[in-house]
Amino acid sequence: MKYKNLVLLLVASILSACHTDDRKSIEIPEGKVGLIGYGSLTSQKQMASQLGKPYDGTVEVIHLKGYQRTWTATTPNTPEFPLPGFVMSCIYQNDTIVPSYGSVLNIRENEDVNMNCCFFILDEEDLPIIDSTEIGYKRIRVEDRIQEFDVSKGTVWAYQAEKAYTKAPHPDSVTTYVLPQLYLDFLEAGFSELGEGYKKEFYETTLPVPESNVLTCYFDKP
Repeated sequence: MKYKNLVLLLVASILSACHTDDRKSIEIPEGKVGLIGYGSLTSQKQMASQLGKPYDGTVEVIHLKGYQRTWTATTPNTPEFPLPGFVMSCIYQNDTIVPSYGSVLNIRENEDVNMNCCFFILDEEDLPIIDSTEIGYKRIRVEDRIQEFDVSKGTVWAYQAEKAYTKAPHPDSVTTYVLPQLYLDFLEAGFSELGEGYKKEFYETTLPVPESNVLTCYFDKP
């Protein structure tokens, strides 16, 4: 009987352990903020490029619960957008065109998707630098959406296109809405650092690429 009770206690202990929430709790230090990179921002090198100075902080692959990538961050093709000081020209049917808009990655809520992305911690005073590079985007708080851990203290931001700059590129308007091939190439460079597993999951948690709107493009000063 004692042996039987011991076995029952052992089984109960194992079952309890299997149902334990093993997510770690983290505190973001005073003067720091968490930041999510889900597209072109996925490495220390890319973060350093956007900050304009070295970055040797945290880079961790995580998941955002209830978010999905889309290709709907769409900005006017002017010297202010999407690359300050330049205008985008593209090759279409052996001709050069100047599209009205450029489209890149955005995120939207989708409760059926847990999106893989990268988690950074940077100085709060550096946020305005990132803001200035994310033209047409706004910051949203997502610390309660991280699958791998609980943020017990601090703020985590992600960038989402403002409503005025959110529009899906239409396949019949390729000369108006263009997804630059060079943006996809930049994403591929990030995948080479993160691995094939990350890349596979990236496309599984992203709406399909609007292939008919992908063109070879370059940027010139007007």
